Amino acid sequence: MKKKLKYALLIVGSLIITILGFIIYGLYLMEIEDHYGDYKEVYFKSNDKDIIVNEEFSKFGIVEKNWKRIYIKTKEKDSVHLYTFSNKYKSEIKLYRPTKRIKNIKEMDYNDFQNLLEKNIIKLKLEFKTN
Repeated sequence: MKKKLKYALLIVGSLIITILGFIIYGLYLMEIEDHYGDYKEVYFKSNDKDIIVNEEFSKFGIVEKNWKRIYIKTKEKDSVHLYTFSNKYKSEIKLYRPTKRIKNIKEMDYNDFQNLLEKNIIKLKLEFKTN
């Protein structure tokens, strides 16, 4: 009897932990959806050290991502939120992933970024438009 009780408790405990895990993960996804809205795709597809470009304003920066937020380091500002970097309502954002280590990227301007693109040092990862 004790052996059956132990197995039953083990199965029930595992089931409870699995259900709680799914609930917590769902709440995490809802929090990202609520915070970023249309930009959630940018959040999920980006990684640390990716290069993000706002085509509308010809600005670019380096993505710094933690488990809940995306911040962009630009030449002008140390840390900018994704909404501040882009226009909230209408923007054209492209996300690039470097294939090699890029030195002195913080001092580059938009023309230097275009040169990196021509030399195939960075690859397009995501093209995102809002209306």
